[in-house]
Amino acid sequence: MTITYIVHPAFFDFILRPSQRTIYERSFVEFPKKLERWNNLFTIASNDKAIVTSSIAEKVLTSRQTPFTAGYIIELQFGETLIAQVDATDSWILEVYDLNKKLLEDSKLENDKQVLRFIPEKDMKVRIVLQAKLETESTTNFKVFTAPRYDFPVAGKGNAAIQSFWGASRGGGSRSHEGNDIFAPKRHPVVAITYGTVSSIRNRGLGGKQVWVKDYDTGYLHYYAHLDEWIVSEGDMVWSGDTLGYIGNTGNAKNTPPHVHFGIYKNGKAVDPKPFIWQTQAPENTPQLPLIKEAKASGFAANLRKEPSSSSAIIQDLKTEPVTIIGNSGNWYHVRTASGLGGFMHQSVVEKQ
Repeated sequence: MTITYIVHPAFFDFILRPSQRTIYERSFVEFPKKLERWNNLFTIASNDKAIVTSSIAEKVLTSRQTPFTAGYIIELQFGETLIAQVDATDSWILEVYDLNKKLLEDSKLENDKQVLRFIPEKDMKVRIVLQAKLETESTTNFKVFTAPRYDFPVAGKGNAAIQSFWGASRGGGSRSHEGNDIFAPKRHPVVAITYGTVSSIRNRGLGGKQVWVKDYDTGYLHYYAHLDEWIVSEGDMVWSGDTLGYIGNTGNAKNTPPHVHFGIYKNGKAVDPKPFIWQTQAPENTPQLPLIKEAKASGFAANLRKEPSSSSAIIQDLKTEPVTIIGNSGNWYHVRTASGLGGFMHQSVVEKQ
């Protein structure tokens, strides 16, 4: 006698950790036409040409007749954290893929929002995909922006205090700057930027008085040089915001204004620290433009663009082609043509059919 045990796939979710897309697609097991429609919408998003240069805030619309689907390409620097969020709980799928369509991360529920956080381990381009679940009706806020991986290494200071960047000429052109110089008054506190261990304290060479902190999570080394004094010891555990020492001009900085040379080392090699500490802000929600249910391009320089900006690259002049409005960012409609082409058009070149 043969005994067959049938186990629901969800039983193994805590082990396999399937994506939100995989879990949602289980609802189509007995509805192949719906699955086909869902996959076709994903294909459209995967071929979108829209880009995000630094950030975007959009009001997005979905309905039973026109489910929202869109892809956004963004170029990330090593050290940045990509953040995308949609102000809805269970009616949207939000993901990030590499350009070969490999899933890198999907969103998690945080404070009644779907929030995606992705930390690249190298400079790379990725595609964010936002797709509304079928047969849902929603108008909500969607944002994409980047944030630094770490906090700022000088207490109470920010981007304006960085006055010399990675790659600047040093030693009469014999070498290049392998860090950021952050200026502040002498004896101003320099602080840890994450949880870690003080791995070394030194007073020698070009860096003068130095503190090295090893990031507990990644193993990266954080280098603070030209200090006037340190107040930690080797082996100390530190948390973000803990004071390590004070701004000075020791080492080869004796003839310069007080500052800290801050560097980051991965596997013994210096990397540009700016993306790790450059402070950013999330964009504000955008007001919603009037919804034109049967819209078309105006016929006069009706350009479909990659970004909501008049300086953005033109995808196509749509002439008088019908379009479907799926959202807006500021004064720019996010539209899609009947052939599936998506992008942004200024409200002045969109009109009712």
